[in-house]
Amino acid sequence: MLGLAELLSGAPAAPHFAPKAKHVILLFMTGGRSQVDLLDPKPALAKYAGQRPSTVDLRTERTTAGLLPTTFTFKKYGQSGIEFSEVLPQLATVADDLCVIRSMFTTNPNHEQARSMFHQGSMQISRPTMGSWISYGLGTENKELPAFMVLSPGFGGFVTSGFLPAQYQGTQLNTIETSPDKMIRFLRNSQLNTEAQRAQLDLTQALNREHRANFGADAFLEGRIASMQSAFRMQFAAMDTLDLNKEPQKIRDEYGSTPYANGCLLARRLVESGVRYVAVHYGPGQP
Repeated sequence: MLGLAELLSGAPAAPHFAPKAKHVILLFMTGGRSQVDLLDPKPALAKYAGQRPSTVDLRTERTTAGLLPTTFTFKKYGQSGIEFSEVLPQLATVADDLCVIRSMFTTNPNHEQARSMFHQGSMQISRPTMGSWISYGLGTENKELPAFMVLSPGFGGFVTSGFLPAQYQGTQLNTIETSPDKMIRFLRNSQLNTEAQRAQLDLTQALNREHRANFGADAFLEGRIASMQSAFRMQFAAMDTLDLNKEPQKIRDEYGSTPYANGCLLARRLVESGVRYVAVHYGPGQP
């Protein structure tokens, strides 16, 4: 009965450790090396190399061959004893600052479905993404910028909020560009000044609220109202936060000048400005 009373009380259980993380930068590098070559040594692969057990008879785009072990050597590093392959000598020097998870798996080995599983916990692309859930649960520290942002060359990141309100959908930026007004189209209104824009937005929002009062609650409309307010505020904050040219040249040189490098640098600037969750996407064929 005591256990049931605790469950019914609604009080959340205390975490095992006091939480320290306040922001998330996810570097999603699809098409990279296998974890077997980097952080996940599997000695059994060497023992059964070339064999094809029945457990690998999965439906895939192409028929898979026998088991293939890595060709790289592994060593343990730090007090934690995390194993790194020879491919990651620099990362191995900070082994005790890392958390390596080796228990993740997917029920489908195909790339697109596996990406959905990673970002959404499901192969159904209509589910909310991890960024949507985190911004939904924790909110934002900066009301002038979206809580969830996706940075990628072109467009193709996982931004959907699924069945969550539309305001928790990710805002996507094109990291091929380095100028804020090119990353976000029509960031600046060339025809109306700030006062006129504010008056126009206030009128639009008043009409939205009247519609809501007459027709009842509408989650999509609520998301649109929040998005309009956010877009108005964002045009001022974005000109400062998204401007990579404000970084010292020394820092720019350390990161590099590729779209992925721009995304990594921009992600740092965004979390420093209070954005809760930033995903930086990189894929095959991208510089």
